[in-house]
Amino acid sequence: MNVLEARRARHLIIRLDRGEELPAALVRALDEAEARAGWIEGTGSLEKAEIALFDQASRAYAKTRVLEGPCDVVALSGSIALQQGETSLRLSTTLARESGVGLQLAAGELVWARVYGLELRVTVFDDLPLVRTFDDRTGLMQLASQSTTIPASVSEPTRAAPPAQAAEPTRTAPPAQAAEPPRAMAPAPAAEPLRAAPVAAVAEPARAAPAASIAEPAAMPLPQRPVRPRQEEESYPEVGDSVTHFHFGECTVISSDGERIRLRQERDGRVREVSLTMLRIEPPTVDPANGRKHFRLARKN
Repeated sequence: MNVLEARRARHLIIRLDRGEELPAALVRALDEAEARAGWIEGTGSLEKAEIALFDQASRAYAKTRVLEGPCDVVALSGSIALQQGETSLRLSTTLARESGVGLQLAAGELVWARVYGLELRVTVFDDLPLVRTFDDRTGLMQLASQSTTIPASVSEPTRAAPPAQAAEPTRTAPPAQAAEPPRAMAPAPAAEPLRAAPVAAVAEPARAAPAASIAEPAAMPLPQRPVRPRQEEESYPEVGDSVTHFHFGECTVISSDGERIRLRQERDGRVREVSLTMLRIEPPTVDPANGRKHFRLARKN
């Protein structure tokens, strides 16, 4: 069991409008509010949603289920933390909709949704830095305090036992040491070797020679220059390509229509749908072993 305590909190009320997408729109709002750790609650209505359940036997998320058409958010809750330096959300929901056999309920982890109208209350923990780490025992990404990952830096201040050393310069000793002024001269030569050390470091501009060798490989990509820039202007990820998404990490493209792509995350198998109009697509690289393209998807400024 782990218990984490936050004593300084803020409360945000966030409204997402029709057409905005989860989790991307919520992540943008949280980044603007500098909310890096917290808890989310909300209600509203969605135009379309995708949910998934975690399979404990395979320690992975099962195939996502798509809920077409309008559905009401009966309950929505989740957590905010940092994962690989980026804002990460984990949202669980219960959704209700009308069907041919009456009212239907569906619940699970909310992978993606298009909002019709959604109101959220976010409690931000300003004094509790949370991160999401992989739990080997369960296969889940679970919350942990960032401070617990760096206990060494916390314990180091205790090395400030210099107070004991501050007591050692007993004022009775100085009379005995007063006859030893030459020791005061020692610090001066001690400082001079330090000047010699920088000279050695200055003498190491010879490392600038590698810069010349670095500049030489730069000439190697020149044969590719006439080919790539012209093709990459119209290139976009297609099925089977691999991508590095600025928020979701390493993924594989499982479907694409030229405007939207669906990605499967390599770290946990989740499926994400993103709009290409919201991304800056960097020129692809090609793996010479299998001819597979790899794109980097950055946030459009």
